[in-house]
Amino acid sequence: MASKKKNIKSGASASRLNEKKNLYMGIDLGTNHTAISTSNGKKNSILSLVGIPKDAVATKFLKKERLYGEEALKHRVALNLFKPIESGVLKNQKEDIEAARGLLQHIIHSVGANGDGKKYAIIGVPAQASVLNKKIITELAKDFFDGVMVASEPFCVAYNLGQLEHSLVVDIGAGTTDLCRVHGTLPEPDDQISSNKAGDFIDRELVKLISDEYTNVRVSPEMSKRWKEQCAFVGEPDEEIIVDVPVDSSILKLSITREIREACESILPDIVDGISKLISTYDPDFQDALRSNIWLAGGGSQIKNLGTFLEKELEQIDGGRVRIDRDPVFGGADGALKLAMDMPAEFWRTT
Repeated sequence: MASKKKNIKSGASASRLNEKKNLYMGIDLGTNHTAISTSNGKKNSILSLVGIPKDAVATKFLKKERLYGEEALKHRVALNLFKPIESGVLKNQKEDIEAARGLLQHIIHSVGANGDGKKYAIIGVPAQASVLNKKIITELAKDFFDGVMVASEPFCVAYNLGQLEHSLVVDIGAGTTDLCRVHGTLPEPDDQISSNKAGDFIDRELVKLISDEYTNVRVSPEMSKRWKEQCAFVGEPDEEIIVDVPVDSSILKLSITREIREACESILPDIVDGISKLISTYDPDFQDALRSNIWLAGGGSQIKNLGTFLEKELEQIDGGRVRIDRDPVFGGADGALKLAMDMPAEFWRTT
């Protein structure tokens, strides 16, 4: 009997050791950036961009069959570029699915996710991603994980913030702006609203506004995005925004202050309407708690004056208190990681 007990104890110890070797990951597979956080403390974020050399010369020059993220953007003139995520949704084309698979594999390898233990992941997706899109992402991710599930990206942000009761998250990404009402459970469809007016929409509006104001200008999407990331604001400007713009064969310094403001403010009506709808359809006893706990997240949350501007707009519906997530890059990935680590072991055995 003593020998048998010793064997049982050894087996239990081995089981606990294997549990410690398990690696958990949270992934934000976004339109513009893909971010990852792991249970061993590693993080990375890259552009959601995949490049394949256009011909044999490009392959020889670049010495790679595929390039990812910033490296792909740097060498884009020699590449066929793929942005597999559009408006927060994985494109359902063979080339894009393969590009997304490569992107996922690349960012997993970038954080050294190797070892003997099992790997589990939760991947953040837009608030109202379709069943088909969730299925496609889950299926391609199964090649890399022993267990995987998808979760609402704004809910992951709320989980990371610890705001799981009477909170409203507005996650402004590149492809979508996702609003999620959180009340202590996983969100249901009625708790979530998505709009395609987000970062990419601002970029397109900025290009259009500048082109309408100035003739013969050449503004690329990359230029528009860069100016937005450097100067985005709403409300009254603190200073004039002057940029170098190609006009015919020259470079001129032009003011784009008004255009930046109008482009950034173009996404706000949908956000205000979404907040109003989620508050008005909430339990009346807790509406005041909800309106006093609104959180801005994602890259768009960094637009200057956005929180203050939204609070003024919300005065039309009895007000609201707006706070800003301090980590727009990893907030979603960190929340997905925390959720993955909090899931009971039996949950992963059923995925």
